[in-house]
Amino acid sequence: MTSTDVKIKAGLVPLTTLTFSGDDLEQIQQQLAQKKAEAPALFNNLPCVLDLNGLDAIDLAQLKTICRNSGLQAVAVKNCPGTIQPQLNDLQLADLGRGQTKHAPSASQNAVKNQPAVEEKHQRAVKIHSANVRSGQQLYFDGDLFIMGMVSAGAEVIATGDVHIYGALRGRALAGAKGCEAAIISAQQFEAELVAIAGQYKLFEDQHERHKQPVVIQLNQSDADDSANLNIMGVS
Repeated sequence: MTSTDVKIKAGLVPLTTLTFSGDDLEQIQQQLAQKKAEAPALFNNLPCVLDLNGLDAIDLAQLKTICRNSGLQAVAVKNCPGTIQPQLNDLQLADLGRGQTKHAPSASQNAVKNQPAVEEKHQRAVKIHSANVRSGQQLYFDGDLFIMGMVSAGAEVIATGDVHIYGALRGRALAGAKGCEAAIISAQQFEAELVAIAGQYKLFEDQHERHKQPVVIQLNQSDADDSANLNIMGVS
C-alpha cells in the first residue's frame, strides 16, 4: 500500500475584494444584481474577500447569503470589527486581519509583491483559438487565451490569465477571471462592449477614445486610496 503525503505550502493567491460604502443590505443586493446583469461571467462562483471596514453593525450572515445568491463565494474578511469577529467561525470565514497601510512600500516589499505575478505567468497553460468567436458564443479557458480572429458583438471570451485578440474585439473580454490582478487584455482593434480584469470591469456604451485602435488593458492599482480601475493604453 502506497503512502499519501500531505504538504502545506505557503503562497499568495489573488482574490477579488468587495468593499462597501454603507451597510444597507437591500442596496447591496440591488447593486450586486445590477453588476451581475452587466457582467454575468464574473459572478460564476467567484471567490472573494469582504472588506468590512466601517461596517460595525452589519448582519454578516445575511451579507454572505446575498453574495452567494449573486454567484460570489465569500471565503474571508478583512478589516473585521471586533463586534463581528465572533461570527466568523460559525460562518466559516477566514480573518485576513487589517488592510495594508497607506505608506509607500519598501523596495523589498515591492519585490515580494511582484514576484508571484511573474511566477504565475510562467505556470499558466495556453490556448490558441484559430477562428472568430461568433455572436452568442462564450469561450472560456483556465490560463492564457489567444484568439487569432475577431470577437463579434454579443460574444464573450473569458480566461483566468491573459486574453490576447489578434483581430477586432467587439464583444466582451474578461481576463483574470479567478482574481489574477496581473492579467492583461490586448486587442488589435478595440470596439468592446465590456472588458474586465480580476472583477474590475468597464462598460462601453459610447465610442471610447481608443475606438478601433490597438490597445493593451491592465489593472491600475492606486496605493494611495486602495482603489482600482482599468488602464486602456494605445499601442503604436
